[in-house]
Amino acid sequence: MYQAEGMSLQEIWLAFQTCYMSPGGSDLEPPLQLRPDNSFIVNYVAYHHYRSLGWTIKSGLKFCVDYLLYKRGPVFDHAE
Repeated sequence: MYQAEGMSLQEIWLAFQTCYMSPGGSDLEPPLQLRPDNSFIVNYVAYHHYRSLGWTIKSGLKFCVDYLLYKRGPVFDHAE
């Protein structure tokens, strides 16, 4: 797999994206071709957007959703 020590930020970014790439790409495409529908990019953009608005974000795996959004935090409110 990938070794975290000694990797640049760009190498880490590419490593995360390739882990989330769907298998079965054509042989004509480079292996690290990044697509806008890459699930890592979509999830990261959503996470970053809500964090920048001040929301607290937790995993929603228990409720079959990607994220739970809290205005002040899970201690103070229920998820929106």
